Order: sequence, then C-alpha cells, then structure tokens
Amino acid sequence: MKLYHTSRLALAALATSALACAGSDLVDQTTDNEDNAFLSAEQFAEEANDGKEDTGYITSLDGREAELTIEAEVEATSYARDRAPLEVGQFALTWFRQNSDLYIQSLAEDYADGEKQVEWLVGTAWKSWGTMTQAERDAAKRFRLTRVNAVFLHASSKGLANGKVFEATVPLNPGTLMSDVGNACAEEGHITASSSVYWYVWAPEKAGCKAKLQKAKATITNLLPKGKTVYPEYDKLWADKKLDIVVFWGQVEDNYSESDYGFYLTRRFETSLTTAGFKKVAAPKGLRYERTKKGFTTNVTIFSPREFKGLGDYANVQSFYDAVNANEVIVWNGHSMLGGSDFWASPQIYKDPSKYQIFLYNGCLGYEYYVKPILDGKKLAANVDLVSNVIETPFAIMNQITSTAVAMLSASPEKGGVSTWQSILTKMNAIGGEDSFYGTSAARDNVYKPKK
Repeated sequence: MKLYHTSRLALAALATSALACAGSDLVDQTTDNEDNAFLSAEQFAEEANDGKEDTGYITSLDGREAELTIEAEVEATSYARDRAPLEVGQFALTWFRQNSDLYIQSLAEDYADGEKQVEWLVGTAWKSWGTMTQAERDAAKRFRLTRVNAVFLHASSKGLANGKVFEATVPLNPGTLMSDVGNACAEEGHITASSSVYWYVWAPEKAGCKAKLQKAKATITNLLPKGKTVYPEYDKLWADKKLDIVVFWGQVEDNYSESDYGFYLTRRFETSLTTAGFKKVAAPKGLRYERTKKGFTTNVTIFSPREFKGLGDYANVQSFYDAVNANEVIVWNGHSMLGGSDFWASPQIYKDPSKYQIFLYNGCLGYEYYVKPILDGKKLAANVDLVSNVIETPFAIMNQITSTAVAMLSASPEKGGVSTWQSILTKMNAIGGEDSFYGTSAARDNVYKPKK
C-alpha cells in the first residue's frame, strides 16, 4: 500500500493551521534539575537491575494494544461513498479518545487506498468495494473497518477481551455535516470547524447539535499479547562503536520568529548535552555534539526551527529526509498535522528500510497519527522500534523526555547496552505520566540479550 501521498485530510490541516496539533503547554516548567536529566538517566541505566521479568504491553503504564473492527453506517454521495467510512472513523477517533480512554490509529494517512480496509454489508455478506456491482454500491450504507489498531489506557479496569464492544457517537453523514449544522456540533478553539477537519473538533453533546447521529460499534477482534522484558537491538546500534542521533526541535508558535519557543528548547537541550560531557563540533547542517567514552562515540545532531520548522516545511523537507536516513535514532519534538503528515510516509526517508532505527515521536497523538506510516516505511518490525505518545506531550517537558531517552540508549555500550525498553519507558513516563503515555511499537519480539 502506498502511503506517501498527501492525503485530503492532511492537506486540509495544512490549510487550516500550519501548526495544527501538539502538546501546547508553553509554561516554563523547567527546574535547576532539568539540565541533569541526561546524567540522571544515564546513571539510572547503568545501575538499574533489569533482570526482573516485566509482562505487559510495552509501556510502563496500564495500557494494552488491540485490533478492532469498527461497524457503523454512512450516508454519502455516490462518488464519495467508497471512502466515506474513513471519515466516520476519524469522528470515532475523537469521540473515543475524549470519552473512553481508547485511542485508535488515524485513518487519514490511508485516505488514498483506505477503501481496501472497508467492507460493506450486502445482504448477509460482507464485500469489498471492488467486488460489488454498481447496484450494490448505490445501495451501500452499512460498513465495517477491520484491523484498526488501538491502545486502551487504564486497561486492567476495563475487562478487555476479544468480543468486547465499545460505542462512539458519530455522524451519519460526515461529508455534509458543515453545510447541515454549521459549527453547532464543534468544540472550537485553536482549530475552527470546517468540512475537512470537523472530526477533530467533534462535540455531539453540545446543546443545539442537531446532526444525524448514530452509535459506531468498535469490537475487540484481537487483544494483542502482553510483552515480556525486551531490549533495543543494541548490537545493531553499536556495531560500528558509534551511535548517530538526530533531534528535531520544531517551530512552536504559529508565526515563525527567532524568539520562537523551539529555539529555547534547543538551547536547553544543548545545555543537557554539555553538562553530560558532550563537546560541540562542526556540522554540515544544524548543530552537532559528540562524546566518546571507553571507545564508543555518541553523535547528536540538532535541528532547530531554523533548519526545519515542522511537518509542513516543504522548503526544507530534503534536509529532513537526509537527516532521518543518516541517523540511527530519530527524535521528533514539535507539532503534528491534523490526521497525519505525508512527510513520515515518504519513501525518501526509507532508502534503506533494512537499517535498524529507533524513532521517538513527541507531539500530538503520535500513536494515532504516525506509527502506521513509519512501520510501513520500515517494512519489518525487526528494522525499527518506535516510541510514541498516546496523548499530547507538553513542550515544557520535551527536553527532559528527550534527554532521558537519549541518555539511556547511549549508556554503557561497552557492556553491550543495558537498558530495557521497559526501564526506558518507566523513566519517560515518570516525567510525562499519563499526560503523555509512552509505549514502544514493533519491539515485542526483539531478540537482543545483554552480555553476561
């Protein structure tokens, strides 16, 4: 499936707001201890006893991943009907995350090919759009979306099991919602209602909302296995005795300026590195810091908003592509685009998909928006570990989160690498807590074991 198109929903997001969705807490919550985040995490990694088995979805919090089937109805014009279920799914995404501690992956990035995920009820049988006659297409109304990945928060209290059903309030006719009811069913703020992003501001409980509503049913069809203790694939990361990391600090405010909060965060991260013994060296692009310990070298390249503003910065997109390809650990700190940006789906950043890489996504709804395109780009789970936030990460804690993750990944390479994913996530979630909810995808079957 090709995922490198610019989806209609992503384009709409670009037009609506250049900086559309992120952890927007700009309050300076830094303390004198923040610059020590790197050193603290590094010491923790070297001293922690990781021999204890840790069962559970790969997060240190009470979460569980599952595959769902979402079933509902839709009214749409004939030319838009094949993809209209994907729009209903986007409304379900918003309703579930606001009401059920259930976070489904966005369907926006599949908008060009997503009808392949849709089945339609024809009589008593479920059929794909391509196998239906014109008469069946004209009459199609009830659909189901299969194998939709999701994370449940507070999972132990929900009685999760295959067959359990959750319901979301969604519109029957999403395509005409704006013309039918205006913004009467929207909770507007930084984002205002429009036909393309209505799903994001969806608030059917508002007084005066007269939209045609229905209950979409999400059924657990595959409660995914809990993960045991696993490690990043350190043998691949350190095979050349060198670890290459790139950290992007995107633009925070709507309008770019040299006083943007992203530059402040860049400087804070530089301080974290120098405190930990890194030295500034020449870089072809951005800033670069280097540290060598016991024959192993960690290189950290930093892109500020000056080098790359964000996931709509087409003027500098080639620099983004090149940096992702050149590094083994990629950290994104910045805004997302509503429903997803095509940047992470571009084949230009996966020129060698077999190269093992770790991605750390900070921003808005990382699990929902960007896990699927990155995993698709890397092709095999063995080629990637992907840390993402389920809930928006406030900008004010991104330096601590980044410093902690980078420190633990780069700790004690002479021992082969010592931090489990569970211990890394424990430290990250101790900072972010349930304000972010970090987990790691594609790591459940990692095979690396530390040296005895």
